[in-house]
Amino acid sequence: MDQPPPRRTLIQNPDTTTWGETDWGIAAAKLAGDGVKLDDLLLGTYGDIPDEAPPDHGLTPRGAVVEPNMPDFGFRVTRKQDCWCDEVPDLYERAKNEQWDATHDIPWNKLPELPEDIERAVCQIMTFLVENEYVALAIPAKFIPQIDPHYTEVSLLLATQVKDEARHIEVYTKRALANGGGLQYVSSTTQWALKSLHSQNNYLKSSFLLHLLGEGTFLELLKFIEDIAPDPVTREILVRTRQDEARHVAYGVAHARQLLNEDPSMAEVLQEAAEERSSFLRATSGINPFVQRALGILAGGGTSEEQFQAGLERVRDFYRRLHQTRINRLMVAGLPEPTARRISELHGVGGQAYM
Repeated sequence: MDQPPPRRTLIQNPDTTTWGETDWGIAAAKLAGDGVKLDDLLLGTYGDIPDEAPPDHGLTPRGAVVEPNMPDFGFRVTRKQDCWCDEVPDLYERAKNEQWDATHDIPWNKLPELPEDIERAVCQIMTFLVENEYVALAIPAKFIPQIDPHYTEVSLLLATQVKDEARHIEVYTKRALANGGGLQYVSSTTQWALKSLHSQNNYLKSSFLLHLLGEGTFLELLKFIEDIAPDPVTREILVRTRQDEARHVAYGVAHARQLLNEDPSMAEVLQEAAEERSSFLRATSGINPFVQRALGILAGGGTSEEQFQAGLERVRDFYRRLHQTRINRLMVAGLPEPTARRISELHGVGGQAYM
């Protein structure tokens, strides 16, 4: 372990002029009735987001003057292009304003008793959603300590995502248990797909795979489940969680767009990330049969042969639209159409990958 430098005698008025000047006198705008937002602070030295974080500054916040002999904390995310986009401060403010409570904001007392086959299908889907949210919680939690303090707004935004995903795990679990159905079956296909995402250790690639590809796809799945939900309580849960996921996807799209605007060659890195994951998923090819059946039952309204086949056709139509929606989102992020199509196809390897 690194050792601190020798202790010095504390003096009342240390000579700081040799270290540099502070931003004394630069005041943040105080908007009447609107408080002070993160965007209002982007002034002076604090407002200068460096392309690369300077070395030897420890946990020093951006804009502070650094005394020599700071310890090295070993941050791995030290470049602006790896994590930053100009929308981050506003997304953080949105995240704070859009928080909700899974205990009191869901009308649990209005949950009706459902036919057994319908309730089982809802519980199966809730089980699957919880699985996915575990990885959506773990990835930002893993990377927050790796992000240099010069990009502190990104760490703050990811902290709100951890809170969001914790609430989603809570509310999906509560819905599975609330009517007596309980958590259902877990497929190894899903677990291996999630492991391929969880194992990524490069933040830029991980963020692209999670925030843009994974949660972008998940966002469409939540909308589909909302449309076929059999009761108003389940529907309310999907509406609220989808609002949170939309912010996470907005960060992924904005980050990729700014990255590609500044360096179009980074499209190769993003496609490489998708290719790396797809090579892992090829060994586990197959659709989660439990989720496939549950979606078919809810989409068709029951388990009779006629209902189930009609439901499966509706699910297949959703998959077709999902592929095109994913391509469109990747193009909005700045990828050319052939690359966007290729990445969307890669994401589908191993069955219908969501996260």
